[in-house]
Amino acid sequence: MHRTVSIRGPASAFQAVYASACTKHRSNRIHVTPGLAPRPACACTGRLTCAVHRPSMTASRPSSPLPTPGARAASLADVAALAGVSTGTVSRVLSRPNMISEATRLRVMDAVDRLGYVANGTARALAMRRTMTVGAIVPRFGSSSFPALVQALESTLAAGGYTLLLSAPEPRPATDTSILRALLERGVDAVALLGAEQPQQVLAMLGASRTPFVCMWAPPDASGSSIGFDEKAAAVLIVEHLRALGHRSLGYIGGRTADSERARRRLRDLKLAMAERSLVLRTEAVIETDHGFREGFEAMQAIARREPPVSAIVCGSDYLAAGALAALDQAGIEVPRRLSVASFNDNDFAPYLHPPLTTVHLPIREIGEQAGRQLLARLGAGSATAPVALPVRLMERASTGPAPR
Repeated sequence: MHRTVSIRGPASAFQAVYASACTKHRSNRIHVTPGLAPRPACACTGRLTCAVHRPSMTASRPSSPLPTPGARAASLADVAALAGVSTGTVSRVLSRPNMISEATRLRVMDAVDRLGYVANGTARALAMRRTMTVGAIVPRFGSSSFPALVQALESTLAAGGYTLLLSAPEPRPATDTSILRALLERGVDAVALLGAEQPQQVLAMLGASRTPFVCMWAPPDASGSSIGFDEKAAAVLIVEHLRALGHRSLGYIGGRTADSERARRRLRDLKLAMAERSLVLRTEAVIETDHGFREGFEAMQAIARREPPVSAIVCGSDYLAAGALAALDQAGIEVPRRLSVASFNDNDFAPYLHPPLTTVHLPIREIGEQAGRQLLARLGAGSATAPVALPVRLMERASTGPAPR
């Protein structure tokens, strides 16, 4: 018959079960406290060691109580015992660390690290009736400014104790709700969407599930919880700047209006600002494409071959503008002496292009931060928040100059 012998030792997070064999008798199961060398019991005496059948194995004391493969996972109580605090203190350190002294927090986190403790998210979600997750749906990143927006959103939510679940799908019909359904089925507490023009199917699904949501990159006249900037004002900044330099005939390289609400608004606002100031947008100098360096390069090459009577090109993003500048440089067309180039976004690389790019600074990171704050407010107080419109400003650099005479 097997004997079970418990070896007592210091308070531990969990007990691992080892099997050891006496060279003469049946194997015996022994509970070993982590941090102590295993000591098998011999069936001939029932004691921890047998003088005749003492095993020759040796074991060194590990520096920290690491879990043994196959052993049960450490619990909250195990962490509390090792740190010498209550389970409530451990819980507060993990969920609201600002409520705990630094010394206690460090002691608890040391115990967490030593034991490899991972909180039981399912149990916590059942107790709190929340998963502490927020879903976000944004277009595929590619060459875009969305990574900066998402990073800011994630950092803001993390400071509030929430984890971001991100989906960046390929372009699909606006009425496709499969991604949103997948996030809701995973129990996200809130959702961040891109753009204000959400299809009725999406709004109906969010309403039926009573899930708080915020629309990012939304115009200032959007309803509900939204965060964005005045895109008309951004277009006016570029148009007035070029008009003041003497430009009257312009070209445009931008995103595909058939696929993107943002691309449609940008081109619409640009046309309106130009018409109000008696500027002309030459149709033979307008190309819609994907946002990327190569796409900007190829679009600028195509426009240059047509030789339209334009003195400036406006690009829908800095990535397109960077490609356009490279194509002009390769073709020997001097910027801005022969052709000016202006853009939107003000990405980090814009000041370092050749020549440095004139562009409208859009509050991309601020949109992510504000969206995160709005969601945290909705999840905390439960009340709706008013739309927020952030300011834009023109960054005038060397890629624009007086129109050639």
